[in-house]
Amino acid sequence: MKPVMINVDDLGLSAAVNEAVVRLAQMRRIQASSFMSLGTIAADEVAELKKQHIDIGLHFDLTGFAGLGSLKQVLIKSYLHAWPKTILQDVINRQLDAFEEKIGYKPVFIDGHQHVHQFPQIRSVLLEIILQRYGCDVAVRSTKSTQHDIKAGIIHALGGYQLDKSLEQAHITHNCAFAGIYNFDADVKILQAKWTEWLGSASKQGLLIMCHPAVPSVSWNDEIKSAREYEWQWLQSEAFIQCWQQHHCHAVNWQDLRQGNHCR
Repeated sequence: MKPVMINVDDLGLSAAVNEAVVRLAQMRRIQASSFMSLGTIAADEVAELKKQHIDIGLHFDLTGFAGLGSLKQVLIKSYLHAWPKTILQDVINRQLDAFEEKIGYKPVFIDGHQHVHQFPQIRSVLLEIILQRYGCDVAVRSTKSTQHDIKAGIIHALGGYQLDKSLEQAHITHNCAFAGIYNFDADVKILQAKWTEWLGSASKQGLLIMCHPAVPSVSWNDEIKSAREYEWQWLQSEAFIQCWQQHHCHAVNWQDLRQGNHCR
C-alpha cells in the first residue's frame, strides 16, 4: 500500500471552497486542507473538519488577501532580497495569529499560496518564526515533485531545493514527494488521466497531492473557478475511488508521515 495525503488548498477563500472541503472531508476523500487565515471560515465548518480529523494548516499568503503584490512582483522582490524583514515578520505573525484565533490551535503544517513560502528571503524569515513559535512541531510542505513536466520543475526550482535543505537541517517534518500541478485547464476526463498518473507515481515514501475544488456557485468568481468545479466533480465521483483503489493507496496525515519517517 502506498501512503497518500490529499490536501485542498485555499480553504477560507470562498463559501464554495469551504463547502467543498467540508463535504469531501465527510466523504473521506481528503486528509488535509490549507487555510488562508485572512479569509473567512465559520465556526461550524472548523468544528466539522476537526470532527472528521482533517489536518488544517496555514496557506501562507502574500498575493491574495495579504495584497502585497502580484506573483511576479513578489517573486522579483524576493530574488532581489528587497523585502524589509519587519514587513515579512509582521505578515507572517499576523496570519499565524489569525489562524490560531479562527481554528483554535497552531497549524499542523504550513505551505504557501502560489508556493511563496519557498521563495528566497521569505523562506528564511518564515522558518525563523516557525522555530521561534513552534519549534519542530509544525510541518512544512515541500514542492519536490514526482511530476516531470516543465511547470513542476519550475515551481521547485524557484526555491524548493533550498527549502528542502533548510527543512532537513532544522529537523522539520516535510513530505518527500508532491503532485497536483497542472495549468487548471482540464475537464473531468483529463483530470482522471492526471490523477491516474499522480497516484501511479506514489511510492512507499509517501505522496502529497494538492487540489483546489469548489462546489458550483454563482455567488463568487476567480480566475480558476471552472477548474475548481471540475475538480469537485472528479473528487466526489466513483471513478476517483476506483482510481485510488487501483493504485493501492491508503490515506495518511502529517502525523503518519512524522511517525513513519516518510522523509521526516
